[in-house]
Amino acid sequence: MSEIDVRGLSCPEPVLIVMDEMDKHPGVKLTVLSDAAHTRDNIVKLAKEYGREAAVAMRGRDIEITIF
Repeated sequence: MSEIDVRGLSCPEPVLIVMDEMDKHPGVKLTVLSDAAHTRDNIVKLAKEYGREAAVAMRGRDIEITIF
């Protein structure tokens, strides 16, 4: 499992970072930390485009997206 911290970054940078990690490590569970709802939505959409599942949870003020 890998954890990716994209807090404070603006789109499309978080999406590109997550895309790169999914390409490098296909099938590996990824946990993404974000602080923006639009980033959450874009990363969940990206995961679906890759045929993967995504679960979203709050971690304090941050958003945790787990990609399976």
